[in-house]
Amino acid sequence: MAKFPPRAEAERIWQEGILYRLSRPYSFPQEKEYRFHTKGVAAAAEKVAGSIIGMDGEKAYVLGLLHDYGKRINERLENKFHGREGYEQMMLMGYPEVAQICLTHTFPSKDFKNEQYSYPDEWLDWARGLLKNVVYTDYDYLIAFCDKLFEGMKMVTVEKRVEDISARYNLKAEQREFLYKESIELKNYFDKKTGQDVYRLLNLTDK
Repeated sequence: MAKFPPRAEAERIWQEGILYRLSRPYSFPQEKEYRFHTKGVAAAAEKVAGSIIGMDGEKAYVLGLLHDYGKRINERLENKFHGREGYEQMMLMGYPEVAQICLTHTFPSKDFKNEQYSYPDEWLDWARGLLKNVVYTDYDYLIAFCDKLFEGMKMVTVEKRVEDISARYNLKAEQREFLYKESIELKNYFDKKTGQDVYRLLNLTDK
């Protein structure tokens, strides 16, 4: 069995996740933003992957589209990390590669400290335990990078994204520095992989 669904099935699963969220006993005010973000990450990942020998643009699109599937729930109201919800649901569907992306897009490195994130320790400890045996691929890094290119209803540089995240969540200096360093390293990695400034490849001029 395939470890990730074909595009048409991924689109169906994506839509099902949105409908599930809309059926919950709480509102989903970010629906338009969620649609824009996940579609945007998928399209950006497909374009970058298409410029790298050995990577599959179709696979990158599917993984990007479903990376935030766990947001079919409100993680704060249900006290469950969206990465865990996505991971568990994708494993139930038989798509382990998507399950992995649901987790690794938040943790591009398994060597993290709890204080570098604003999530509860129990969520972070669970993630660390699972990531211990995970072998990262360029798809993990690619979706983590593309995830950092969208803020609200705009495609932005990772610098702008980090600035906005830091302000929105009032991140501590260490958390902001960690996020910036992590994001720039991913950007530099794909500059080298594509042989060009990945911002230019994506027609992203907001520097």
